[in-house]
Amino acid sequence: MDRRLAGAFALLCLLGGLAGCGAVVEETGSLTGSGGHPFAGETVTVAVDGTDRERALVADGLAYWDDEATDYVGFAVDFRVLAPGATPADGPDVRLRFVETVGACGDTEFSAGCAPRINGSTGVDRPAAVEIRRGLADDSTRLVVRHEGGHLLGLTHTDRPRDVMAHERDLATLPEPDATTRANPWNGSTLTVALAGDDATPERYRAELDYALAYIDDGADGAVPATVSVRVVEDPATADVTVRPVPADDCTADDGSCLLLEGPDPDSDGAIETYTSAEIRLVGLDTDAASWHIASQFIRTFHTGDSPDRLDDASDRRGDWHG
Repeated sequence: MDRRLAGAFALLCLLGGLAGCGAVVEETGSLTGSGGHPFAGETVTVAVDGTDRERALVADGLAYWDDEATDYVGFAVDFRVLAPGATPADGPDVRLRFVETVGACGDTEFSAGCAPRINGSTGVDRPAAVEIRRGLADDSTRLVVRHEGGHLLGLTHTDRPRDVMAHERDLATLPEPDATTRANPWNGSTLTVALAGDDATPERYRAELDYALAYIDDGADGAVPATVSVRVVEDPATADVTVRPVPADDCTADDGSCLLLEGPDPDSDGAIETYTSAEIRLVGLDTDAASWHIASQFIRTFHTGDSPDRLDDASDRRGDWHG
């Protein structure tokens, strides 16, 4: 039975990185070689299932091998991307599909692309099937196409050119709205909150936390979307937002509070697109001032404009500052 190696790029969800795999799978096919690569010296026709933009990016990506194949695989090749609806009499050599989610490719998860690795001793059903993840930025799409084209020509993840065939690379998506422009920058509408610190922290600060979250849950005078709710959990490791009292911190020279936000930047524009976690640090504060700071910092994650009036004056931060 003929065999092929599936070469994959894999997208790491949080960091926008890539990993790849080579996994042996069985497949019968007609593109068998007799000692030489079946594409050697050939014009390889490529049918693209995608948009005009995606088709142009495929042509750009595969054009790399028209110039470089002789140096890296030892033979010339001419990839020709077919116009929409054009089909050679004997069908295309490669069918490349843009998909929302790349199917199983060996043991790789979160794949950005997948193609068979073809050489002189392999076979694959014609047309060779390639999948590319939709929604990547132009340069990233070209890179994935170039990488999968290398697999079609027989290259593995350890082969040269390393800047093309390396199995781990950073990719960017198409531009996405930044967290600061979203009505709800979190991935969900129910946010969990936990106190973090020593064993005395929950007993000392729980009433202040509950008081602040009651204000948040009530909409915070319009500063928090009505669809958002909050609930307290005991384990900080599972919480979306942690509240951590500390005696001092580099985030502020004075007593007060700080907000630390984390989240992915899949489009690589230098700004977080959605928040995955936040930490509110209460720095050197008396306990009865905690709720005002918790509410103020929590509201800042929503970027809805100026703070509510009742949170403007820090001198009013103690006691019953909301109804």
